Amino acid sequence: MIEKKGMALVALQVVLVAGAVQGLCLATLLFTRRQNKLANSILGVLILLLSFQSVLVAYDTRDFFMTFPHLSKVSWLLPSLFGPLIYLFTAKLTSVKPAWNKKDFLHLVPFILCLLYLLPYFLQPAAAKIAYLDNFDKASEDDFGVLNQLLNFLHLGYTCAALVLIRKHEQNILQSFSELRKVRLHWLKQFVQLIFCVILIGVFVFYARKWNVPWVTEVYHFHYLGVILCIYWIGYKALSQPAIFNNTVSFPQTREEPGAEITGLDETVEEAQTGEDTVAVKYQKSGLKDDAAEEYLDQLLVFMQEQKPYLQNELSIQELAEVVGIPKHHLSRVVNERLGKNFYDFINAYRVEEAKRLLLNPAFSHYTTLAIALEAGFSSKATFNAVFKKQTGLTPTAYVSKAKIPV
Repeated sequence: MIEKKGMALVALQVVLVAGAVQGLCLATLLFTRRQNKLANSILGVLILLLSFQSVLVAYDTRDFFMTFPHLSKVSWLLPSLFGPLIYLFTAKLTSVKPAWNKKDFLHLVPFILCLLYLLPYFLQPAAAKIAYLDNFDKASEDDFGVLNQLLNFLHLGYTCAALVLIRKHEQNILQSFSELRKVRLHWLKQFVQLIFCVILIGVFVFYARKWNVPWVTEVYHFHYLGVILCIYWIGYKALSQPAIFNNTVSFPQTREEPGAEITGLDETVEEAQTGEDTVAVKYQKSGLKDDAAEEYLDQLLVFMQEQKPYLQNELSIQELAEVVGIPKHHLSRVVNERLGKNFYDFINAYRVEEAKRLLLNPAFSHYTTLAIALEAGFSSKATFNAVFKKQTGLTPTAYVSKAKIPV
């Protein structure tokens, strides 16, 4: 707590309260979203709690809590929900089936334990709390006690777990989609990374204040401006790119067939190297024998050569499985194990070969790079350029120039 109020604190209070108002408006916006309601509701609750915490931090002074003693130590309790809500929000956005389940309640355990720990204090009458707060030095020392230290590491742990979920999501979409623009969650990754950085700064400032580092004492509460930055950032995303809050990633689903044990996306991805041509995948027992796998592989390659399904720019593994007549989990296994590729690289290898043919065809010499990309099955110039250079080592323009040079 801060004992005296200065101009800097007044300015900080204005910014934090303004951020809280922004958070209230954003939470209301999220609660009214009809699509992706569960994830949006979780994010809405998180932002509401952060906004309320922002007000408590803004008025974290002796005079304020002496006037409103029942609000003291509430700022100890609310953070026990921040990490779990960040994790649950991430989990529901990246889940195949984003529904609430009983296991999710386990993430409320930190909150319940904190509440039980603080309950004796919360149940005290106002006079007892005022007497406690009147000893300013003791109350300030308690702010940096064991509970708040544990909460710091709780935040870090949950945020790291959320980043792991995002990493798994990035691996999984490579196994199911040939075009990633609509299924990537870059904004979510940026959001969680931003929160992680804010938490790291908060932990540093926390211990600097606890150990009485001189310059930190005067600016301690300003670290919460990072939280306000997060609120404004996600608010900007919600208003400028509302679609990202309207849809979860819909992974293609298929019925399990006899003899197949499928989890998640039908396979457990052990390693996905997006920058390499190989992907190592460990599968559950699927009942697919080697001779059957070879037959599926031959069937797939013939179909790709004759029907050119890769020209469909948003082709998914589910759609390909249906048209080629191979169960999705078997198709995924064949692509990964027999060809050593994920689905994304498998399809785009065909598109690159198609693009190379078109680039060197005089009949298409008047086509722009984007037009060539679309003809080859890509849905954007940026993706085309990136994939083409990854697989050939050259940009499309450089490839054409090199091909025209006599050997």
